[in-house]
Amino acid sequence: MKKLISILLVVLFILLSGCNRTANIPAFYGEFCDAQRTSYRDVNGLKETPSKVAWKHDDLSEAYEALLLTTNAPTIEGNRAYLVSGGVITVVDLETGKEIWRKDYYTGPSPLGVPPDYKSDFSSAFFNSPVIYGDKIVILGGFSREFLLVIDKNTGEPIWKSEVIGGDSTGPSSQHLLIISGRIYLAATNVEGYKKNGEAEAGIWVWDVNTGKVLNKIFLEPIAEPIVGKYRSMWPAYASLAADGPNIYGATRFTNDSTYRTYIFCYDTSRKKFTWFAPIEEGDVDYPGQIIRIAVNENFVAVCMVGDQWMGKEPQFLIKVFDKTSHRPLWQNISKTVKKLNAVLSIGMFAVHDDKLYTILFDKRFVCFDMKTGKEVWSFKDKDWQSEWWNKWNGYEDCFLEHDVVVTKDVVYFNVGNAIYAIDPVSGKLLWRKVVEKSNLFINIMPIENGLIVRYQDIQIGYDTPQNPITCECWKGN
Repeated sequence: MKKLISILLVVLFILLSGCNRTANIPAFYGEFCDAQRTSYRDVNGLKETPSKVAWKHDDLSEAYEALLLTTNAPTIEGNRAYLVSGGVITVVDLETGKEIWRKDYYTGPSPLGVPPDYKSDFSSAFFNSPVIYGDKIVILGGFSREFLLVIDKNTGEPIWKSEVIGGDSTGPSSQHLLIISGRIYLAATNVEGYKKNGEAEAGIWVWDVNTGKVLNKIFLEPIAEPIVGKYRSMWPAYASLAADGPNIYGATRFTNDSTYRTYIFCYDTSRKKFTWFAPIEEGDVDYPGQIIRIAVNENFVAVCMVGDQWMGKEPQFLIKVFDKTSHRPLWQNISKTVKKLNAVLSIGMFAVHDDKLYTILFDKRFVCFDMKTGKEVWSFKDKDWQSEWWNKWNGYEDCFLEHDVVVTKDVVYFNVGNAIYAIDPVSGKLLWRKVVEKSNLFINIMPIENGLIVRYQDIQIGYDTPQNPITCECWKGN
């Protein structure tokens, strides 16, 4: 009898282990470094000015990445770097840069990466970092007809591809996919369904990562309508998602076509219920601001938004921080610029670590905030930000340029135009600055142990202008 009980216990343990195996698989993100969108990398930073390029990779694609606010920084997993450019995924050895495999999923040139035939397979470019989950690559493709694509990470062969989940008629997806316990979560819409009956089914869609089966669609309307009233959702285009364990935190906008309301929410995937829904801005506002980032750590939830830049209003950059447990708003910071766009700062990013928030404001300062109080711990400003080079960039009113902010154990990195800065996160002291003369924009930054992978491009202004190659370099110290 005892032997039988022992065997049953072993079998039960194996079964339970199998049930939890999916939940325990780590996911590796490149887009904002982690699922929580904190832009933190748990590596030692590069404290000295990079003195050598360990390897270099050039890629020319049909995608007009820089003009479409790319967020496809390399994804790092083990000794591999997964690089995305246009419709091409290239996997390289992290130390040597040697190509492991490369596959082109793009099927035809056209302006802005929009294919002439929307129905052609893998018909457009990737504008986001891949997520590595077990033996799979999960990536969002398409502009302006979006789809999810899951690929075998060892061979590059497609495993499954979703239906069209975002487009011109319904708006693009949130683009920030999450993977929790073997399930993919993404704010998306049913484009084909919208064409047939006018129902976009905008919500958080849930796919099985192995099969591609749609498991659920989580809608905001049941919780939003009693609070928001007769405002229609601008979901999912005006949305951002982050995950902390089983909880998904998000932000989105609603409109009555004349004014706008912005809300933050939390959805518990284990209990399948919303646990938080509250306004970010007080009352109605008359500009359709873009929600750029939401991030969550152990104690706080932070969101940043860029105010209207097209409707003749004064552009503004808003940061707001909430207590994670009580959901109480703690503080906000609003910085503004002149009506003529400061192109280099037109899109803001931030990084969060150790209850500090690092960002660059519209008043042209890089600032470290205490996340509990909102007080400035330190700020940094470079004299070159007032130079002719800066003014040259400000002349491109229709060019949207974003900057990256990433924090490691001991270095905070950010870029402005063609310069990358390394700052001591405690003192705010400049450690080094490096300029790439043949580039006019750093697209994104990805720290590695005692090194840095950067992607940049010499942009040719104009949507139908042929673009120069995107260069990816691995920087090291002595």
